Amino acid sequence: MPDVVTLIDAHVHLRQSHDPAAVLDGAVRHFERASTRLGAKSCEGVLMLTEAKGEHGFDRLASTESPIGRWRVESTADPHVVRCRHDDDRSLLIVNGRQTATRDGLEVLTLASAIEIEDGLGVEETIEQGLEAGALVTLPWGFGKWTGKRKARMLELVRRFGPKGIALGDSAARPAGLGDGAIFGLAREMGVPILPGTDPLPIPRHATRAGQYGLWLEGWLDPGTASEDLRHRLASPLPNDSAIGRRDGLVRAIVTQVRVRLG
Repeated sequence: MPDVVTLIDAHVHLRQSHDPAAVLDGAVRHFERASTRLGAKSCEGVLMLTEAKGEHGFDRLASTESPIGRWRVESTADPHVVRCRHDDDRSLLIVNGRQTATRDGLEVLTLASAIEIEDGLGVEETIEQGLEAGALVTLPWGFGKWTGKRKARMLELVRRFGPKGIALGDSAARPAGLGDGAIFGLAREMGVPILPGTDPLPIPRHATRAGQYGLWLEGWLDPGTASEDLRHRLASPLPNDSAIGRRDGLVRAIVTQVRVRLG
């Protein structure tokens, strides 16, 4: 195991209903536990935002001059990245990124990028726009979204866009114990990266969820071009042991979905 690791949650929302200090506190705790399990001597945590229409958490962080709990926000040389530093000097990198809803009922993430793509376009057009903008384009797993006709659609998309550099997104909400299934299986066969993340939902207990499930990379990110470094390193197939943390059990996953649908 390397002495230095970068720990990444590749699917994060800074929900309006969540205290941002609680999000940061929870993330650093999860990452420290993961670092201990990996046996690393030093780690840096990264939260990759996937903001939907109307969500502007990155902009709020980047523009704030006031403390967030025991955290302060610092700009970096990379316009897509801010550093949140705790008063005990622990820190997290927050990386801009967006989530777009397509008319096909699928979502497209454009990671480590500020591009905003209009909701409601076809999934192929959305992917192409993200790739043209240089974003790390990721198709995330969603509860019930990769079944039926959309399962066949996803298999087509992996075959078509996998060679162009897209990734798939795994989720802490995907019940633990489930196998890869056909879509993740095809992605692994083709060498398409699979990026784990938590995808916090707008319910109270998800305020501290960020960092619970993610991945690790060896060494530090380039401090001046962290978003470019992420786009490059995460576009390549990852080792089978790259995931950190845990997914929800079946019962918890179902209960969470019921709570979200009941508001």
